[in-house]
Amino acid sequence: MNSVSVKSSRLQAVLSELALGNAELSHKNFAEKLGQLIDLSGSIALAESLRGLQKLEFTPATSDVSALKSSFLTNRAEMLAFILNSFITELHEGQDSSAPFILPRANAETLADPEAGFQAYQRFYNLHQSQLDHRVLVLRRQLQEALAGQSPQLAQLAELDRSLADKLGDYTRKVFASIPRLLAQRFYYLNRQYRAVQEAQRSAADDTGLKLELEPELMSDSPALWMQKGAWLDNFFTEMQGLLLAELELRLMPVMGLLEALEVEVETQK
Repeated sequence: MNSVSVKSSRLQAVLSELALGNAELSHKNFAEKLGQLIDLSGSIALAESLRGLQKLEFTPATSDVSALKSSFLTNRAEMLAFILNSFITELHEGQDSSAPFILPRANAETLADPEAGFQAYQRFYNLHQSQLDHRVLVLRRQLQEALAGQSPQLAQLAELDRSLADKLGDYTRKVFASIPRLLAQRFYYLNRQYRAVQEAQRSAADDTGLKLELEPELMSDSPALWMQKGAWLDNFFTEMQGLLLAELELRLMPVMGLLEALEVEVETQK
């Protein structure tokens, strides 16, 4: 399994491409930067956890590494498919368009009132985040339990991962919670850009005396047009899907790290 650095994470690349974020991630002064993310009480608790690693009791347990890897790959594939399938733009017969994990339908309000129009997409994104958070957490705990019984060193790694996850949990949630807010800015920008183009086209049509029946596409604002390939809302959906896929990749990084450590340990023991 190939490791992926945070520096090269897809989420950072997508945010940069959409001009939603420009923070430079660096390994320089890592400990100092990490310390800035943890408050005083959290720092004390983490320090106590680190001191306790050497005293950690180890109880050997057998783990099926192949089954764990298969479970990880299966869950990752299911999460990817779940995201992709939720972005369908054409409903099947009998499918409920109001279902929480189905892409919300666009209406006149989507364009006329951007803030109100974005609310449905924010709920949609937030629900996906909750789903990802739960499923990744289950996988992470499975790997922690497997490491805890593999060797004393991996048991310490599992305990350290638990401590870091607990202490950085609030910060991590704040980071992921900021993505829908940044996405909202992108929605407003694309919305304004589209409306400006429409106004310019209407103005040009009035100035040149073009009639509505000759150029109906210049005077129409139907959601069907916004959903055409390359149109403003179609572009927004593509970008929102890209962010979710990138976020999944980033959320899975700690799990991948634990799995790689377990694989290396098993290979070393052979």
